[in-house]
Amino acid sequence: MSVSLVPQIRKLVNSRRHFLVLRRSLNQDLTTALRPFYFAVHPDFFAQHPEQRNTNENSLKLLSEHLEALYERRLRNEDTQVLKFYVRASSDANKRDTFRLIQIRTDRQSTRDPKRFIQGLLESCNLSTEYVKNIKAQPEPPKSSGLEFRPSQDYHCDAEFAEFESQLKNERASKRPVLTTWLEENADKARQRAKETAELQAEIDKLQRVLVEKLQLRDARYECGWNIDHYRGCLKTLERLANTHLVEMSPLKGRIVVFAPFTGISLEGHVMLFTGDVLSTWIDFIKNIPHHDAYLKVVPVYERTLSQVLLEIQIGRRKFMPKQQASGYANHLMKVTTSLNDYLGKQKYPTEWPKTLKEFTIVVESEAGPLMVSPTGQFITPATCPGSILVDFITQHMELARERMKKYAQDKHVEQELMDACIKQLQLLSLTKDDAITPDKMIAALRDLSQMQVQKQLKQAKLHITHYYSVLTDGVVCIPWDFAQK
Repeated sequence: MSVSLVPQIRKLVNSRRHFLVLRRSLNQDLTTALRPFYFAVHPDFFAQHPEQRNTNENSLKLLSEHLEALYERRLRNEDTQVLKFYVRASSDANKRDTFRLIQIRTDRQSTRDPKRFIQGLLESCNLSTEYVKNIKAQPEPPKSSGLEFRPSQDYHCDAEFAEFESQLKNERASKRPVLTTWLEENADKARQRAKETAELQAEIDKLQRVLVEKLQLRDARYECGWNIDHYRGCLKTLERLANTHLVEMSPLKGRIVVFAPFTGISLEGHVMLFTGDVLSTWIDFIKNIPHHDAYLKVVPVYERTLSQVLLEIQIGRRKFMPKQQASGYANHLMKVTTSLNDYLGKQKYPTEWPKTLKEFTIVVESEAGPLMVSPTGQFITPATCPGSILVDFITQHMELARERMKKYAQDKHVEQELMDACIKQLQLLSLTKDDAITPDKMIAALRDLSQMQVQKQLKQAKLHITHYYSVLTDGVVCIPWDFAQK
């Protein structure tokens, strides 16, 4: 190495080190500024409100990806996203169940100034911005500072958030009630609520039958997470449309209508109607269903193309995931296919790979999703994952995927047997679970439950296994799957 280059290299290294120190300091300051926001929207504070909890949890994951881009000055290529968060409308204890929806735009412009983005985030929630206004501006990075792709696993954007999360979980665990005690205190409440909503349920069933017949639907469903009174409101709204705009409702013929967290056509071809939209939005969407169906028709083509590129691997949908629109999913498939074709343009697949991957399944999710092997043995990839990283991940995790597929195949049968036995033993009216409760978790919960003396409290109850304790307005009893764990 030429001696004349040494001072230049040393200067470059020092410049880079100085930038990293300054950036790390800024990141810590911005993280501190974000803490009030984190407290305001954290999913664990919405345990008894599944709709708000799920919305905030999904948006925090997307926010984590955007914050990483902010801190590292990476320009994002994808379209502008709108992140939705629920915050409590009032600090009044009597109004804890009223919420306000805030929407945060993420785009290229916000990536240029992380301080301004976070300030806007706080202002949207009516939180103090005094601290963030006093933070110094972020230094410009030295040129040619490469940043590698790092798939996001969750919404912990740095060590401080991870520490906060750990502290929060420890506090919650120390305050967790004992199942038998909680059931003793809430069994009568559940029975009373179930009795009060029996007439309402009968009204909903009748209204649903009338609408299905009038609009010639295959079915009408409710997947919004709110109570059945809200479902009645949705059906009443659709009934009003059927009475005033029957001709415009004709595209619903033969379809399954689902009241959901978004408006669009799902991957299953269901017509999803967001309960927060105004009537005109529903009407415009329903009239344009044939246009939206065009995306649904090309999805199988894109799936077959990706399968062929990836040695006949099966293209799946995650067994425990929220609904998504066909149009967005088609774009995600195209991105992964393009990344793999770029990889194959430079090199072949690893020699240790089998001739075909048809025993495996891959699931393509949003840009900010995780790169992982699911509990059911599926490969989960974000649409933005580079081909080289995806290939390397599959190479390293083939055996793990095989093990999990085998375990899931066994667990799902054991789970069903235990559910049937538990319904009979406890004389339950129904036994259900959240989609996020995988068979191994459900098996653990049912085995623990079978050893508890709770027949008296749960007799003729509707039991739902989830992540929290609650009695819903329709009398459904919710208990966490890990209630026996300390």
